[in-house]
Amino acid sequence: MATSTAYVLLKDAGYKYTFDGVTSISHALTLKVSTEPDGDENADYVNHAKNEPDVLTLSVVASDAHVPVIGWSRQVLTSLCQIKEHRLLCKVFTSLRVYDNMLLTSLSVQQDDSCPDGWTGTLTFTHVNPPAAAYTDGYSSSPVSTGASAAKSLGRQDGSVMTTILREAGIR
Repeated sequence: MATSTAYVLLKDAGYKYTFDGVTSISHALTLKVSTEPDGDENADYVNHAKNEPDVLTLSVVASDAHVPVIGWSRQVLTSLCQIKEHRLLCKVFTSLRVYDNMLLTSLSVQQDDSCPDGWTGTLTFTHVNPPAAAYTDGYSSSPVSTGASAAKSLGRQDGSVMTTILREAGIR
């Protein structure tokens, strides 16, 4: 099958999703301009403007025509639904630009006589900043003995064993 003019790469798994056709590609790259940014947002503004997340919309066609796999278009749709539901990061390639760290935020599919053996659809991707690396120290909330403290002795340093036990318990 020929590669379409745009395709989606699933970042973690490395799967590449192509389509029978890409009928349109819409790139939305915007700034939010404000003369009085809020205090918390002030660091994000440069020259009174802040980058808004990039939005990419692909209008695509997926069909079973000329594909040796039965139900190919259905499998593609199922995979796209899972990508959206599991909020998996994608890298989307177009002829004009490559978008990294994109989430499939909207999926609209239509089945009609224009594509009798498949579907046409609109996929909307929105740029996100990936989460910061997770803290990996598993001992952060539970105490761990480092072996640095000395063991308490119950020997006869200044009294009997029973006197030492009572003194340790706070009884004099």
